[in-house]
Amino acid sequence: MLHSLNIISVLWNLAEDFERTGISTLVTLGVRDIQGDGFPDQFSGLADSVFLDLPQPWLAIPSARNMLKQDGTLCSFSPCIEQVQRSCETLRSDFTDIRTFEILLRTYEVREWKMDHSKVNDGNSTACPPRKRRQPSSEASVGDNASSSAVMARPSAETRGHTGYLTFARKCVS
Repeated sequence: MLHSLNIISVLWNLAEDFERTGISTLVTLGVRDIQGDGFPDQFSGLADSVFLDLPQPWLAIPSARNMLKQDGTLCSFSPCIEQVQRSCETLRSDFTDIRTFEILLRTYEVREWKMDHSKVNDGNSTACPPRKRRQPSSEASVGDNASSSAVMARPSAETRGHTGYLTFARKCVS
């Protein structure tokens, strides 16, 4: 019962958002077991694209194909490569241009480094290695040339989070 109330709440919020943004006449909302029952036949051949975010997207691919217009695009999000592989096996029969991209959030550490130019050129520098630097501002005085700062970015040593995959395919023209 709680799950049903959550779905109804989400649909209500979506309906309000679609109304507020003026696209409510372009969108149809409903609750359906797409993996088990497929998409409603009444929408067959009307969709430019279909986006799937399901635990077993390969079960919905044949029905999604029926929803697509000629040359329509299907996109499927999967958190596991095994889901991608199984989906791609199903896509091969009725789709072309099948491509998968990994989505991985990679954070960068951005720091400002103080550079001591008097030590960089003497060959015995312990300063960080030369990298692209911001040009000194025109406000810097001539006497400040002995040191400046540089902003440096590098990938974080620790990758946190989970990857995911987006698979795109185009419906074969019959």
